[in-house]
Formats: sequence, structure tokens, C-alpha cells
Amino acid sequence: MMDETQQTQAAYTQIAASYAAATQDRQAVAAHLEMFLRLVPPGSRVLDLGCGPGFDTAVLRQQQRRAFGLDLSWPMMQAGRRHGLAVPCVQGDMCALPLANTAVDGVWACASLLHLPRPLLPTALAELARVLRPGGALYLSVKTGSGEGWAERAYEHDAARFFVYWQPDTLDPLLTQAGFVLLSGGQEVASSGNWLARFAYKETR
Repeated sequence: MMDETQQTQAAYTQIAASYAAATQDRQAVAAHLEMFLRLVPPGSRVLDLGCGPGFDTAVLRQQQRRAFGLDLSWPMMQAGRRHGLAVPCVQGDMCALPLANTAVDGVWACASLLHLPRPLLPTALAELARVLRPGGALYLSVKTGSGEGWAERAYEHDAARFFVYWQPDTLDPLLTQAGFVLLSGGQEVASSGNWLARFAYKETR
């Protein structure tokens, strides 16, 4: 039987084309992207974690950041190619990043960590801390709520995706334990649900 990660990966493989067509407009995260860009100056090497089709990777590169994407679903990354994107990307697991220590200056993790089973989030955050240089910036967004569960349909497909819901008092201690210092963040209500965003940096000690 497939576990939560495998089944969610299979769902994204199934919905890749529909997802890419529906998420080209990045206005919903434009303000967060602008804030993140203030934390990573031009020339910074940035990991777009869970990049999907790579739309945010492309925006970051247009703003002179040396951004590259990583996603577990190869078809999702290829879906971006069909929309004219030619951003560098690699297939990989966010709990075992194929990167050297302190390889990047910033990590953009927009709506990607929300699929990880709850016990795995500390592992993923530790990996982000490992690959970030001291003082490097992190942005992440997850869905707010309690518990976890499956969404059975996605983008007009019967494709089940696993979601874990977070609150500030459950997420923030994990960031601190992984060696991050919280800069700012908040909660937002959108058509796609309720969201929790965090800007942080890796401790320099």
C-alpha cells in the first residue's frame, strides 16, 4: 500500500497539466515574493522547494536570483516546460536534499511542506537548515487548522492529496528547534483555504 507521500506524489503526477494551467497567475503570493526578495539580494542562490511547474522559480530568476527548483514529481516540473519555462530543476526528496551543506542563500517553500506527514517536518526543517548558509532566509507557507486528512479531488480530477494543518504554536517551536529565528509572518484567508506564512533566517552561531 502506498503511504501518504507516495499517494500524494501520484496525485500530482495525475493533475500536473491541470495544476500548471490553473496556477500560472502568482498574484496570490506576489507580496510574499516581494518580501522574500528583500531578504535575498541579487545573485543569491535560492532553492524553490516543492517548485511544482516552476512559476515562482522563474519569477525569482527574473529578479536576478540564481534560483533552481526541487520537486518530488517529475511530471509537475515538466508541466512548466509546456508553459514556456526553462528553469533549472531537480527531482528530489525534501527530507533528503541532494545538496551540500550551506549550498544556498535562501529557501522559498511555498505550499510544499503542507503535504509532509507531521512526524517528518522536523527532518525536512533540519535539511533546510543544513543546506542554508548561516543567516540565510527561509519562507514557508502551510495551511492552518487542526489535524490532518485527505482531499479526494484536485483540479477536476479524482486525485487524493494528503494535507497536514498547522497553528503558530505547533509550527514555530519546530522552526526554533531546527535553528531558525522567526522574522515575521501571519495568517491569511484565501479562496484556496486558510494559510500560515513564516519568514525566518538560519541562526548565525
